[in-house]
Parts: sequence; structure tokens; C-alpha cells
Amino acid sequence: MKSWIINTKVNALLGAGSQEFDGVKVRRILIEYCGRYQEIYPFEILEEPLDFLKSNVNSDGKYREMRALLRVAAEEYCISLNEIADALLDLIDTSALTTDQAKKIINHVFEAFSCNESPEDFLPREDAYLCKKLFAITSS
Repeated sequence: MKSWIINTKVNALLGAGSQEFDGVKVRRILIEYCGRYQEIYPFEILEEPLDFLKSNVNSDGKYREMRALLRVAAEEYCISLNEIADALLDLIDTSALTTDQAKKIINHVFEAFSCNESPEDFLPREDAYLCKKLFAITSS
């Protein structure tokens, strides 16, 4: 997979803000960010797992069921679905992210966008969107 994040402002922000990095808050933002992608390019199989991740309900049975759904989605033929499912698998398995995990998840979402839009169209827009969201939690 291409490194979409390497020359972005969000990459620099995550690197520079690592002292104030709150992995729990960043996880919540990235769950919302995957939801943003889902709103633009919806996949029915991701609706329940995203709802589960947004709800913050800790249920082992539901976790296993949602993780299984995400595994199926990650192995489908559609690359953009694979990438979002991989991002959600990372999010479902981790309660607090490291900067490297956050970058990996963002890269998965950028890869998914690249399946539907040209980099010139999505990279500046998505980079600005994430910078705004992440700056709000690193500057407070």
C-alpha cells in the first residue's frame, strides 16, 4: 500500500504533537472519520460495526460479532471496502492509539479514497479536515 500520509500536514501534526497525544481522543476522532467515509461511500456491511464503535458499549459477544463482520469485509473483492474494514479492525482492537497506529489508520482511509477520487481532489480536503479535528484536541 502506498504511503498517502507521508507528505501531509496531518502527518506533521501527529509527529509534532506526540507529547500531547491522547490516544483515546484520537481513536474517537478516527472512528468518526471512518464514519465520514461511510457517509460518502457507504457499505452496508460496515453500518453495524461503525454503530458499535460509536456506541462505546463493551460487550464481548457483540465485539466478537462485529469483529467477524469486519474480517469478512476486509477480505471482500472491493479494495476501498478492504481498507476501511482494516482501519476499523485496528480501531476495534485498540482502546488508545499510538501515533503510528493513528497514521496507519489514516493511511487506510486515504487509500480507500484513492479508489474513488484523484489524489488532487481528496488529499488536500481530507488532510485539512483531519488537521482541524486533531488540532482541536492537541491544542487544548
